[in-house]
Amino acid sequence: MEHFLDRGYELGFVKGTQNPQLLGWILVRKRLPDERYVALLAPGEETEYVSEQDLLRKRPYQVRIVELDRDVFDSDRYETEGDFHLNECRYFSSLDDVEEFVFQFGYLLKDIKWPIEIDAP
Repeated sequence: MEHFLDRGYELGFVKGTQNPQLLGWILVRKRLPDERYVALLAPGEETEYVSEQDLLRKRPYQVRIVELDRDVFDSDRYETEGDFHLNECRYFSSLDDVEEFVFQFGYLLKDIKWPIEIDAP
């Protein structure tokens, strides 16, 4: 799994929802900082971007918990931020921490799926 995450792939699980009109997923990916671009910045320049890159250095594993309206998912249009009923991101420093988090939803990382297998957006 680490091999695929290091190459930019996203993997995940189907997340149950309380509302049959909503579809849900838990999506895992690894985000790496753009060290080249950060090195080009002068001190104090683009502080928000630099802060985000610091976060990615410390906690590169991103887990998104997503719930999307079924009608939007079934339509031919791209989703917008307003179409998501839930779009929460959490960041973790290790896969062990990710495993602990997804276990709260009843999943193990050994059972993670490709996005096409879970019909992820």
